Amino acid sequence: MSNKVKYGLKNAYYAPLTMVNGKTMYETPIAIKGAVSISLSPEGDPVEFEADDSVYFEETSNNGYSGDLEFALIPDEFKRDIMGETIDSNGAMIENVNAKFRPFALMFEFNGDRNATRHVLYNCRASRTDIASKTKGKTIDVTPEKLSITVRPAEDTSDVKAKLYSGQTGYDTFFSGVYLKNSPTNSTAEQTIQFSKGEPEDTTFDMISTSANALRSVRINGELIPGIYLTVTGIDFTVDSSYFSSLEVGEYQVSAEFETGNNVMVTVKIVE
Repeated sequence: MSNKVKYGLKNAYYAPLTMVNGKTMYETPIAIKGAVSISLSPEGDPVEFEADDSVYFEETSNNGYSGDLEFALIPDEFKRDIMGETIDSNGAMIENVNAKFRPFALMFEFNGDRNATRHVLYNCRASRTDIASKTKGKTIDVTPEKLSITVRPAEDTSDVKAKLYSGQTGYDTFFSGVYLKNSPTNSTAEQTIQFSKGEPEDTTFDMISTSANALRSVRINGELIPGIYLTVTGIDFTVDSSYFSSLEVGEYQVSAEFETGNNVMVTVKIVE
């Protein structure tokens, strides 16, 4: 393969995706621990049609990219979310022949980029990795684990990838939700909210978006808050006091996920 470019990964995230009524829905991005590098080659062949003793029509197809993604060790979370492995009652990771691999978006920066460019690949698929190791000699050599990946156009938009430079709209919230074309910027009026179990009250979260938007779901520490505890007004939402009262004292991360644009995180401190 030609035109291969290898990136030293930094701030790598993946976001599992599903298709809902013909629209790509991305979950909240998850940081990839131990990502080492990504090596991709473009796929697509030039098409030429000759007429009138010359090249009458010429075009190059874009079939995305293919290559390798390297980790120090493939994270168990990635194996579970993307590679379909399961965890049994003893905590063992199980690979089953019927496991279904999920497509995902891949987001990252790479070392040495003066512009601190942030990238997203919209529709990635991974294959199983090799099992390889070697005995320890006089020196310790770390052998990364390698996944073969393909990058295809998103099924609904046909977009393959996007990038943002520092200072552009959406850059600061890039890793909180998969960036989409012309995405609005979402934010909140309060970054931290305190809930008292001694004086419980329903808690309202005031959301802000730079364009018309809709709330898709609300999660707490990654788990969906059941709809019976939520009241949604536009893009704002209220959590019933009985829900927070049932939780232990501590800090929790509430994530508001929108139809378009970045997700918004709010820290909820539950006190006695």
